[in-house]
Amino acid sequence: MTEGTKGYAKPADLPDDVRDHLGSLLIVLADNKRLLGMRYSDWLLGAPALEAGIACSAMAQDEWGHGRILYAMLRDFGYEANQLEHEREASEYRNMELLDGPAGEWPDLLALNLLLDTALSVQFEAMAESRFEPVHYKVSKLLDEERFHFEHGRGWVTRLGSTDAGREALRRSFRPVWEACLRWFGPDGDEAGRALHQAGITDKDAAGLRARWLERVGPVVEAGQLELAEMDGGGSGVWLSRVEPSWDGWDPDVRRGARGGPDADMLARVRGDKNRPLLMD
Repeated sequence: MTEGTKGYAKPADLPDDVRDHLGSLLIVLADNKRLLGMRYSDWLLGAPALEAGIACSAMAQDEWGHGRILYAMLRDFGYEANQLEHEREASEYRNMELLDGPAGEWPDLLALNLLLDTALSVQFEAMAESRFEPVHYKVSKLLDEERFHFEHGRGWVTRLGSTDAGREALRRSFRPVWEACLRWFGPDGDEAGRALHQAGITDKDAAGLRARWLERVGPVVEAGQLELAEMDGGGSGVWLSRVEPSWDGWDPDVRRGARGGPDADMLARVRGDKNRPLLMD
């Protein structure tokens, strides 16, 4: 938030449409953070190196903590945090479809780590100077913790991309995640993205956020020869996707291409179903 710019101290201060769009965005971010943390936790054991499993543990804890912060923030938007965290059905989650099921192979997790995790960070970066003060004051800490996540993903992509077999495995895993992340920011001219940008809640609209994400991940996938991104040949220094996203079935409310939600095992784990009754009176 630039000096001298009037901020919004609470949701009630926001214009109605902006408040609705921001509340929806925070739920989307919270759900993706929480479920991404669960997918990281799946690899605490079974990662290809001990330090990788330790890194997954740290990243999982980061994501869970960020999700809790966001769920708590949503109380001021009229949501009940306990209901959001523990009482929803799968169809009520607003996570990216990539998180519905487990990352079955290590390159699958790396795709989530480098591409999806960075997409979430780019969305947070856009709110670093937000006129909505509660977000503005939370974002810097979240982003500090996320920098390690990007470096972890970049390091492993570089490592696997140095061999023919590793590079081919990355290509198979990265293509669907790449397409989903391109869509996740919304189409150019997206109503919610435009409203939040014009209100000073974010510093970019959907097109600007997608361009920022491409600038971040493009050099990594290009260096790994994954055939997903390239720099504009006109000398502009702009990174372009070599893949066009499909908008068939796109749902802007949940930012995903089709309705769905976390699988039954994930839903039970994320809600704490097994031991939840122990906390009840």
